[in-house]
Amino acid sequence: FNSNEFSCGHPSISSNGKKLFFASNMPGGYGGSDIWVSYLTDAGEWSIPSNAGPLVNTAGNEMFPFVHENGMLFFASNGHLGLGGLDIFMSKLSKSGEATSIKNMGSPVNSNMDDFAMILNSEQSNGYFTSNRDGGKGDDDIYSFRLLEPFDAEPMIVGVARDKDGIILSGTEVKLFD
Repeated sequence: FNSNEFSCGHPSISSNGKKLFFASNMPGGYGGSDIWVSYLTDAGEWSIPSNAGPLVNTAGNEMFPFVHENGMLFFASNGHLGLGGLDIFMSKLSKSGEATSIKNMGSPVNSNMDDFAMILNSEQSNGYFTSNRDGGKGDDDIYSFRLLEPFDAEPMIVGVARDKDGIILSGTEVKLFD
């Protein structure tokens, strides 16, 4: 994958050892640096890398991928809507490795500074990330966290129910089918 013409870094291998995610500014991307994936073939070789696609990658920079054994990809981006600088996002991956949804991790994981390089244990109870937020001991500091419940990568729909005159209907139950 390496070349004198572009950079590759931040590798993360799936728990079954068959998918390698990494960041690169190689040709064929959407922006500065993108998340790429390569698959281990039956011959024991890594496939030609493919771009993780436009749901994950933007015209900005996506980097520091971490693929969790539950099929979620965590990565940092300054191209998706965030709180400022690099923010950490998670994406649910299909069995083929394609992103099916994306979610900003929000505060307190993300701040108005650079937040990146998140890892999470297999039980989804503890993890670490890096940030240059105010209050640290140096430039980039490592922060630990404990989760009260596992991350959920399913999309959340938020809205307001109104009647035909635009009056908000409080306590309304909305059901979404298919």
